[in-house]
Amino acid sequence: MRDMGEMVTQGQVDAQYMFLRQRLQALDTGWNDLLKMWENRQNLLSQSHAYQLFLRDTKQAEAFLNNQEYVLAHTEMPTTLEGAEGAIKKQEDFMTTMDANEEKINGVVEAGRRLAGDGNINAERILERVASIDDRHKKNREAAVELLMRLKDNRDLQKFLQDCQELSLWISEKMLTAQDMTYDEARNLHSKWLKHQAFMAELQSNKEWLDKIQKDGTLLVSEKPETEEEVKEKLASLHTLWEKLESTTQTKAQGLFDANKAELFTQSCADLDKWLGSLEGQIQSDDYGKDLTSVNILLKKQQMLENQVDVRQREVVELQSQVKALGQEVKDTDEVDGRRRVVEKKFQELLEPLRCRRDFLVASREVHQFNRDVEDELLWAQERMPVATSTEHGHNLQTVQLLIKKNQTLQKEIQGHQPRINDILERSRSLLQDKSSNTDLIRQRLADLQQLWKELMEEVEQRHGRLEEAHKAQQYYFDAAEAEAWMTCWRPATDAGSASSTPGTSSGSSAWRSPGRPACCHRRSAGVGSPTDRDVCGSRDVSSVELLMNNHQGIKAEIDARNDSFTACIELGKALLARKHFASEEVSQEETEGEPSKRFWIPLQTDERQILSDPALKFDCFVLTNWFY
Repeated sequence: MRDMGEMVTQGQVDAQYMFLRQRLQALDTGWNDLLKMWENRQNLLSQSHAYQLFLRDTKQAEAFLNNQEYVLAHTEMPTTLEGAEGAIKKQEDFMTTMDANEEKINGVVEAGRRLAGDGNINAERILERVASIDDRHKKNREAAVELLMRLKDNRDLQKFLQDCQELSLWISEKMLTAQDMTYDEARNLHSKWLKHQAFMAELQSNKEWLDKIQKDGTLLVSEKPETEEEVKEKLASLHTLWEKLESTTQTKAQGLFDANKAELFTQSCADLDKWLGSLEGQIQSDDYGKDLTSVNILLKKQQMLENQVDVRQREVVELQSQVKALGQEVKDTDEVDGRRRVVEKKFQELLEPLRCRRDFLVASREVHQFNRDVEDELLWAQERMPVATSTEHGHNLQTVQLLIKKNQTLQKEIQGHQPRINDILERSRSLLQDKSSNTDLIRQRLADLQQLWKELMEEVEQRHGRLEEAHKAQQYYFDAAEAEAWMTCWRPATDAGSASSTPGTSSGSSAWRSPGRPACCHRRSAGVGSPTDRDVCGSRDVSSVELLMNNHQGIKAEIDARNDSFTACIELGKALLARKHFASEEVSQEETEGEPSKRFWIPLQTDERQILSDPALKFDCFVLTNWFY
């Protein structure tokens, strides 16, 4: 419309045309204003749309934050160790969920900042929401980390409280035993005394439990001062219970002793004397085990005896305090003390034989262990000897290579086993120095092992050499077969040239033998009588001769390429025969069967040299002969 109006009003001065031009200009201005209004409206709607999308994402992010704040605000500290560990696991899962939602929240924050940076009409509101979301998110993250730390601290506290509870229950249980005062009957007084002594030893060994709890509580207070009041209260309660238990135990021990001192001393001495007699019989036994299993059983019994000796030693020491207590009630204290000294002397006299028996048992175990190890190594070597002495050398190149790899594996096994043999040899030196051991048997078993091990190593090495020789022989057979196959493949190609040239040369040959032929031509044609010459003469142009020359040149190149391998094969066969190889007969037979191929090979090389010596001259001779006739 604008263009049409411009064309109509162009060059017109009439008032109507002037008015029309003004209307067109007003239309153009209005159209531009409309476009601007449209663009402004489009921009406003786009910003509003982006703002609404931001509000949608903001609501979702705030929902995440509300849920996080609720969980963080309503998590309580458990009062049991199991609950504390479960709360930590739950909090760690909650923080994993927070990490998964963090990307969405950060996306909302970044999107809001981007909208505000682009000049959105709601930029101020957007920045307020962004600041609120970002601040709440950071606070939730800090609160979650802090809550996890408090849960772990609570877990440590609950662990301490549970240990305290377990020890408290144990003390209460032992208190019932310590408060049992039924020891009026003299007939079982000694057994009760022994049980109470064992009970006191049990208390003493569990004192470490209380010490550990005390140490853990001190460490807990130093790391978490807020737990100081509760921890100290528990520790004080435990110490009070423990002191009461010890006091009750000492009171019972004194009561048992005071109930019948003389009878208790007599029973204690009698019981110790009876036990020492039993111990003496076990120590004097000459049974040191017939094999490794029985020796280990005897050593376990020996350890049990030594543990009993430690317990009984405390009873022997206790006899001295009983004698002192009886000195106030018994007139003849020398008799009482003499009986104590007899028991103590007998006890001391058995300590050295007990130690000697342990030494004998340890030495016996070493001997039996040595014999067991020697038997194991002999069996190991015997199992591998058939492989080392095998006469199987393979029937082709592949099987020989496989056998070589197996033999190399066996060699590596032997090398890896050598440290065990060295260890046995080292242990044998100390055993041979011990006169109590059966040195003759040890020397014999050691000699058997050394001899078998030496034979095994020699057989493996010899088999390696035999397999290497077999590999060379099979390599010769393989190379010879490959050469024979190659020559057999090329023989038809050389014979074909002779057969194909026969028809073309029959007339030519009769022409050459005609009586009127010049003598010089007969002399020149004498050189083209071979099959290779007839190939040249059968060719009717230079291109045919060149093609034939290229063919023979290819054969010559193949000959040159394989010449080294054929020569190496022949030299290998000669070397095997010269060394009198164990397969010399087969190698010699292979050489004999290969003679026809050799006889073909040498003329073929000679024929190629002749055909390549002067092919152009022979072709000229053929052309000249045909020109004569």
